[in-house]
Amino acid sequence: MSKITKYILAHGWTGWMARILVGVVFIFSSVVKALDPYGTVLKMEEYFVAMGMEWLSGLRVALAVGLIVFEMFLGVALLVKAWPRVVTWVATLFSGFYLLLTLWVAVADPVAECGCFGDVVILSNWQTFGKNVALMLLVLVLLGRRRVDEARRWSGVATMVVTALTLAFTLYSLIMLPVVEKFPFGEGVNLTKAIEEDLVEVADESVVICRSLQTGERVEFLPEDPTWWDEQLWEFVELRSSRGSVKVHASEFVLHAGGFNITPQILQTPMCRLLCAERLDRLSLEEQRKMRALAVDCISRGNRVVVVTASPLMEAQQMFPGVEFCNMDPVVMRALLRAPSGMVTISRGVILHKASLWALDVKE
Repeated sequence: MSKITKYILAHGWTGWMARILVGVVFIFSSVVKALDPYGTVLKMEEYFVAMGMEWLSGLRVALAVGLIVFEMFLGVALLVKAWPRVVTWVATLFSGFYLLLTLWVAVADPVAECGCFGDVVILSNWQTFGKNVALMLLVLVLLGRRRVDEARRWSGVATMVVTALTLAFTLYSLIMLPVVEKFPFGEGVNLTKAIEEDLVEVADESVVICRSLQTGERVEFLPEDPTWWDEQLWEFVELRSSRGSVKVHASEFVLHAGGFNITPQILQTPMCRLLCAERLDRLSLEEQRKMRALAVDCISRGNRVVVVTASPLMEAQQMFPGVEFCNMDPVVMRALLRAPSGMVTISRGVILHKASLWALDVKE
């Protein structure tokens, strides 16, 4: 037995401190992701693209929810000493996996930041790797004490209850949209006023990162450069500011149709329903049917209906004949609606209501 192991076993405070620190980190990571689960879905997809594993994109929602719930399970189980031997080994393997993953991310730099703590705490890739090194050392302390730590009688029940509640809250935030709005497009916001105020401020200089579909090379463009708008040649990767983080401004709420900016018209409409779907090719037949039914129902009520997408407008025209459609920047779309598809209701520039397609009920 090494001197370090003997010291850890002889001094119980080392295990107590390590258990609290590791458990709190896992719980905090789970909570910030559960507040915005769609952000975790997007980050998952970003990793899949960077690793050449786009075939896993179909599982991005399930994997994101599973990650959030699993982190909460580990954090609570460690804090209350539920199944200490098994949970410690699982935490060790889990931390080891993330240590290797973040080392690769830090060296290769395929993404701007890891997203470990959502948008609440932004760390650089090397900072994230350093955090995981420290976390791994703490987990190894727990691993050294796994034979002395005894489970508490109520710990298993408490862990499962909190895990179940986390799952319920995550699904609620995913289906009903996040309870905390962190972008300038919350319900009740006057977009007309917000855009005017935003244009007065000096915006951060930012660049659009795109991947060439022909060579795979990453190229930087200015946001206003139309070259990267050609989806046959370029694949959008991310928007990166001069300070390394992405911030969506209200003034970036711009709708294009037929080469014209129709934003002023939309913001002056008494009642406008924006049917949003970033990627039309990812809509299932049932989702397409639901969106068409929503369009027909809203038009029958005298509302203006516009299909908003980042996909080529030709796809929208074929999928939703007879309905008005326009393009929006995909980054702004993700900020406007934290769901892959749904509806945003705007009345004279004021956002009245937002809902994901999962939460909308269509009466036919």
